Amino acid sequence: MEAPARPLRVAYILLRDPNYSETFITSEIEAVRAAGATVQVFVAGQGGSRGAELRQALGALLRHPCHTLAGVRALGVSYLPRAVLAAAHAARLSGPVAAFGPNVLHTHFVNLPTAVAALVGRRTGVPVTAMAHAADFLLDRNGPAMDRRLRLLRHLFVISQAAAAQLAERGATMPEIPHSVVRAAFDGEILEPSARPPGDVVRLVTVARLVQKKGVDTALDAVARLVRAGVPVRYDVYGDGPLRAVLAEQARASALTGVVTFHGAVSHRVATTALAGADAAVLPCRRAADGDLDGIPVFLMEAASRGVPVVTTAVSGIPELVGPDGGWQVPPDDPAALADALRQLIRDPAQGQRRAQTLARRLREEFAPELQARRLLAGWGAGAATGPVTDQATATSGEVGAAWT
Repeated sequence: MEAPARPLRVAYILLRDPNYSETFITSEIEAVRAAGATVQVFVAGQGGSRGAELRQALGALLRHPCHTLAGVRALGVSYLPRAVLAAAHAARLSGPVAAFGPNVLHTHFVNLPTAVAALVGRRTGVPVTAMAHAADFLLDRNGPAMDRRLRLLRHLFVISQAAAAQLAERGATMPEIPHSVVRAAFDGEILEPSARPPGDVVRLVTVARLVQKKGVDTALDAVARLVRAGVPVRYDVYGDGPLRAVLAEQARASALTGVVTFHGAVSHRVATTALAGADAAVLPCRRAADGDLDGIPVFLMEAASRGVPVVTTAVSGIPELVGPDGGWQVPPDDPAALADALRQLIRDPAQGQRRAQTLARRLREEFAPELQARRLLAGWGAGAATGPVTDQATATSGEVGAAWT
């Protein structure tokens, strides 16, 4: 009788513990564990300043010059000094990772975390996969070095088809890099949309960091148009950022002082409670001047989960969430079109409820953590050995057998 197959062992290589805006990573890890895999998380960063990172990199170069230079060669000289830092992180993590004995290494974001994971994979002989999001590559000015990192992967996961196209635009040779779509999962409760009691004032809500790519200035222009047309409206903006003072001045200059409230940074509980009572969730995303762009904003998922109609823009991966009839999508930087979409919603709240129901259904069917876990396991299992793995607790660097051949 054959021994039962050993569960797939997955080592997550992260640069730091996931923060508030990266809960999709923790929900993904929990879903992968629930699907039967054995998961261990290894955090590369040890905190501290840039100076501490530099000292760590120089220390690794002095202690392990051959490994460091090999890492620089693998990542490319043009990636200096990040290649040296990645080699330093890899030197510290390779022993613990080897002791865990994974079938596959996985990471999120295709900048420094992928560089670290790729070097750990080279030192341990374990294949590496990564998840590409948006800012992690859209803000990368070194396309050839990024392409070189991606070529070190056994498989690349992207959160949207749009992300794959954007990677190609940034210089990645996508036809030659095995890749597939795995969504950034939403693991919150999804409520059935319900009719909202009529009120005297239409309440619009945005929860976002106040940066250019969120398009809050476009939303303010659209709200000003509604006010001038006599529509009773209130606009609540939750979040902080470098543009807060500029946006507050725009609201004052547009005579919106009594209409718009900037609440600043608030807890997730406060923001979601405020969102639950809104007539519409507004997020007119755009590409920022520096190239930054949202992937699929979590705020739109939060709105969908609470049955709030969304009014947004058809950029990046947003159409893959909203679809043709899950909300209103307008061109970016077009306050007139945004105001018209809001008027449609205001005139026909039943249509808003129908679209909210469609979006909630899509969130449940396409963005569930369980589905993303199955997609990941399918990608890993296509080439990963799921049977017994040699005990590697005493393995030295380079002695761990490759899981995928």
